[in-house]
Amino acid sequence: MLNRFEEYEKALQHGVDQGSLIEEALDPVLDRGIDSLYLVGCGGSLAVMMPLEKLIHEYSAIPCYALNSNEFLQEKPKGFTKNSLVVLSSYTGTTKETVEAARFAKETGAFTVAFAGKADTPLGQSVDVVFANDAPVGVTDSKAIMLYQIALYVLEKRGELDNYQAWKESLASLPKALRKVREEESRSEEFVNFIQEGPMIMMTGSGVNYGEAYMFSMCILQEMQWIPAQWIHAGEFFHGAFEILVEDTPLLVLHGEDKTRPLSQRVIDFASNITKRLFVIDAKDYTLDGVKAEHRGFLNPFIFMAVLGRLGDDLAEARNHPLTTRRYMGKVKY
Repeated sequence: MLNRFEEYEKALQHGVDQGSLIEEALDPVLDRGIDSLYLVGCGGSLAVMMPLEKLIHEYSAIPCYALNSNEFLQEKPKGFTKNSLVVLSSYTGTTKETVEAARFAKETGAFTVAFAGKADTPLGQSVDVVFANDAPVGVTDSKAIMLYQIALYVLEKRGELDNYQAWKESLASLPKALRKVREEESRSEEFVNFIQEGPMIMMTGSGVNYGEAYMFSMCILQEMQWIPAQWIHAGEFFHGAFEILVEDTPLLVLHGEDKTRPLSQRVIDFASNITKRLFVIDAKDYTLDGVKAEHRGFLNPFIFMAVLGRLGDDLAEARNHPLTTRRYMGKVKY
């Protein structure tokens, strides 16, 4: 029987192993040509796609948008056409607005790709191609690997990426590298104490890492632990949020290595002179064996997924509050 770290590596390896299938699925639509890329989901399923906007914008001028499913469905952006590529995500495969968004996109004639825990779900049945990964741990991280493969292949097929094979090698190294990060994380006790003392946790991130700040604040702390938390873009911190920072305010900072690192550094420099409850997770402190140095910045979200995944598990265990506990989700009509 595999332990939780072995299960984690296995789930991530599943994501890596889908690379050739992703290329095969996308070849027809990319050979035909796309005019835009839409990343559609809700909650954590949306957050995990946010870094792809930054990756695409770094290398290409093709329009790329990460949108809430219902927002996409209600707005029906004028830039969305039959030549768009739409990527949708819902772990259960039953999220109503995501399923409806998939059906709308397909009816428009756009090529649709979905990610779900199981393929035989309403979402899986509503798209052109579905990739499934149902695992006890590491599902989001595994999905993120597949999402990066999609974005990178789009860039490769458009002739906008010079080192596609090198990127694939970096992605292939992630299962073992991230298992090591997760397994060796040593700040659990400090983190549990930091969170449990309350009251509301402030959390910042920026660039490719903003989605992870959003995901952990809303999906783990609020949804799964019922702990008041607020995610704040590091660049927006000084435009309102910093006014409530006092000596005992808990502030969690994701300090990345991408081009927006100066934004989180500014938050750290300011907050370290005010609050005694500053918890910084610095991507530079973690080794990613096999990942090429030039890719680390864009792959930082994987470090934070691994670290916060471990810390979140340990927090739930310490509080005797399983991550599966819900008041309303899936229990009442909403």
